[in-house]
Amino acid sequence: MMKFLLSVFLLLPFLLVCIVESLLKLFIPKKRKSVTGEIVLITGAGHGIGRQTAYEFAKLKCKLVLWDINKHGLEETATECKKLGAKAHTFVVDCSNREDIYNSAKKVKAEVGDVSILVNNAGVVYTSDLFATQDPQIEKTFEVNILAHFWVSMIS
Repeated sequence: MMKFLLSVFLLLPFLLVCIVESLLKLFIPKKRKSVTGEIVLITGAGHGIGRQTAYEFAKLKCKLVLWDINKHGLEETATECKKLGAKAHTFVVDCSNREDIYNSAKKVKAEVGDVSILVNNAGVVYTSDLFATQDPQIEKTFEVNILAHFWVSMIS
């Protein structure tokens, strides 16, 4: 019983410090880092979350490098980002193709510069039951949702 009381007695000051620290951080947040002018590479920027992420970085006046397999969606995203005041560079890239990723990365480095922020967003989803999914769909899912993240991360 004495050990338990001693443990509680030692724990209370620690808990008090943690609570006070949390409250301070809640009301006095850290200053945000400015990303203005940073080169941001966003994969899957042609629609959905990738497009919305591009819009948010465009508002912060970043240089955007937008990758997607869908050229039309990519151009729509770039047009809107330019309206928001950002410079946007588009590249049609198949993220399931390692060589396409590596070649596009070389172009980005030559035309835009070194990427400082990477948003690895590209992904594919098939809505069928797993057991009804065809082999090529499973392979494509792994190439885009898993392998592409490694390939893109290695080049940036």
